[in-house]
Order: sequence, then structure tokens, then C-alpha cells
Amino acid sequence: MNEKNNKIRKDSEALRDFLNQFEKHDKTYWISQISAGCMVPRYTVLNWAKGLTRIQALFKQKIEEIIGQEIFDRITEPE
Repeated sequence: MNEKNNKIRKDSEALRDFLNQFEKHDKTYWISQISAGCMVPRYTVLNWAKGLTRIQALFKQKIEEIIGQEIFDRITEPE
């Protein structure tokens, strides 16, 4: 269980670090882009960044496709 929580924490930190490098306006833009691309509400993206919910592998791939860079670890994870 602790290993799973560490993975969730690392993923949320990666997304949060990406978003925090921008000013408020640009951060809002990227949250909107990720939300639209993953077809989830904005609050889900915010929950991912805060570590409140797990980012599923499919969404991680989509997020990296949207932002144009790899931010998540490439360790195979059980679903």
C-alpha cells in the first residue's frame, strides 16, 4: 500500500511541478487544455495535481501528449 501511495504522490508532484512553473494565466490555460484533452472536469485535474486521486496510465499518456513532454516515470504499474 505504501508503494502505491508513493507512486500516486510522485505522479501528482510531477503534474504539480509542471503546472507551478507557469504564471496564473498560463497555469489556467494548461489546466483547461489537460481537462479538455482528457475529457474530465477541471476539478479532476486539480485533484490529480493535489494528489487526491490517482492519475490512470491512459490519462498520463494523454497529459504528456497534450503538454509535449514526458513528466511521469515510465515504470510499469499494475492497474
